[in-house]
Amino acid sequence: MNEHNRGDRMLTLQRQLIVLVLGLIAILLLYQVCSYFSDILRIFGISILFSYLFIGLVDWLQKYLHSRVFAVLVIYAGVVFGTVIGAVLVVPAIMTQISQLLSTTYDQLPAWIENITALLTPIEHRLNAAQIQVKAIDILQGVVASIPHIDSGMLFSRMSDVAVSTMTWTVYGLSILVVSFYFMLDGYRMKNAIIRLFPKRHDTFLYGMTSEIDKSLQAFFRGQIVLGLGFGAFMVPVFSLLGIHYALLLGVVLGIWEIIPVIGSTIGLVPAIIAVAIDGMDNVPVNRITQVIILFLVFQGLQWLKDNIVAPRYMGNVIGLHPVIIFLAIMLGAKVDGMLGIIFAIPVACVINVLANQIRHEHALDAAKEAGHLASESTDLSPPPSAPPEVLPKTPVERSAELTT
Repeated sequence: MNEHNRGDRMLTLQRQLIVLVLGLIAILLLYQVCSYFSDILRIFGISILFSYLFIGLVDWLQKYLHSRVFAVLVIYAGVVFGTVIGAVLVVPAIMTQISQLLSTTYDQLPAWIENITALLTPIEHRLNAAQIQVKAIDILQGVVASIPHIDSGMLFSRMSDVAVSTMTWTVYGLSILVVSFYFMLDGYRMKNAIIRLFPKRHDTFLYGMTSEIDKSLQAFFRGQIVLGLGFGAFMVPVFSLLGIHYALLLGVVLGIWEIIPVIGSTIGLVPAIIAVAIDGMDNVPVNRITQVIILFLVFQGLQWLKDNIVAPRYMGNVIGLHPVIIFLAIMLGAKVDGMLGIIFAIPVACVINVLANQIRHEHALDAAKEAGHLASESTDLSPPPSAPPEVLPKTPVERSAELTT
């Protein structure tokens, strides 16, 4: 009996190893295929992002306009108007602030070198006393000499280089607009058409799974992105009130990083801290260290309000991923496709999480049904009730006696 159980365990282990190896091979093949079709997948991915950003607004407008096509066109008109305003007003201001920040940082490098050298001088004396010849000034000067000088003209020349490839970006943009249009117009019918390709007995499972996936993706795209960019826009006047230079640039950078859960807010605050360390705050007359502490406390307070009061009311806690899983997904996304991979890593992780939960729930239901079926079968196998005693026909004498009585 023990030999038989040991053989069953070995057979199960072999099957699990085979499934694991086949799964890894499938992942590698999928990665190769995705790399080959990367441009098409980027277009579809950005189109999905764009669609989920505005699908709720399209549904709302359809109730009043009574035409889904017209509702989508109204959204497109608003997006075009906002893009034009941003290109005319916001982008030049951001480029100017980037140029000023880089120039100011480069001009202050000598002062920083002197301060760092003064701090490292006692350590240098101790190392020399221990017969270790190290000069901090030589190391710092070598590092600074390797930093290229960046002026404002270089940024605008780079922008002109990007403008040369406008044809490629135009094709990308038009493709995204067309695909997004049909996603917002016929996305629900597309989903139902795909589900109808599967056997009808799977309808309940597929509709439940797609509903949960849709809820998670809307929570991320409509919630995380809108809240992140909104928080960045809110911080622009906050930075201005504190007297921080480059408030618009810092708000845009913060809003982009706020899209990424867990680590995004911390990374997005770093440029603001650097800006305060370089130029300080005009409206907070204290030393630089105290100014950095004040900025950190103000930011953490507003971040707490956003995460604990605004976000739960707006989107709820429907992403449902552990911070470790989010961190791993972000690292994998960054490895696969840079910033765009980081943005899409969380939605992909949400889809995988929903799929795993739905499969586990389906298995639990099947197990419960199987247990109920076995229980009903065991009830049917119970001995039947005893049959009533057979009633024999009465004889003519007995019938006549009954009639007489």
